[in-house]
Amino acid sequence: MIHEFLAGNENSQLRANGINADDIAEAVLEFYIEGEDDLIGLLAYALYERQKRDFVLSYRKRNAGRSPNEAELAAVAGNYLSTDLRNTLRDRASQILSSYAETYVEAMEPEIRLAAVNSQALREVRDIETSIKRRLGFWRQVRAGFTVTLLLLLLFGAATIAAVFFHSDIVDAWNALMVPTTLRT
Repeated sequence: MIHEFLAGNENSQLRANGINADDIAEAVLEFYIEGEDDLIGLLAYALYERQKRDFVLSYRKRNAGRSPNEAELAAVAGNYLSTDLRNTLRDRASQILSSYAETYVEAMEPEIRLAAVNSQALREVRDIETSIKRRLGFWRQVRAGFTVTLLLLLLFGAATIAAVFFHSDIVDAWNALMVPTTLRT
């Protein structure tokens, strides 16, 4: 690969072999990114690009606004084709992503907790609803209504027997009302 060729070679050899800045940029991209979904590699490559940009800006300040030529850019890019620097930038990228993830989780924690509590509360409400439905089924209600009616009849029957047996004023009042109207006159 080109990154193997570039490591340790001089700038004059780059021109002699027909390698330009675009080839080097492609080599660095391939060197840092391991696959399509390699987010750490993409971020490491972005860190490389930022450092290359910083080099260009610094170079312009030191050289009265003159930009580095292709050979100088190739030399800088060639330095980034070392395994140690690649691992360093990938580690930094991993730390940046971890930090972002922690910040995101911290920001989302109240919503995550609320969703978890709501989920638990919803399960408990459903359990209560199921329990109530089991207890308040149609035949259970018919049976409960029949039992209450029977108890009320027994209660009124017992009260009536007690009133008659103890000659209550209520029984006398009732008997007075039940006397046929023809006898009153």
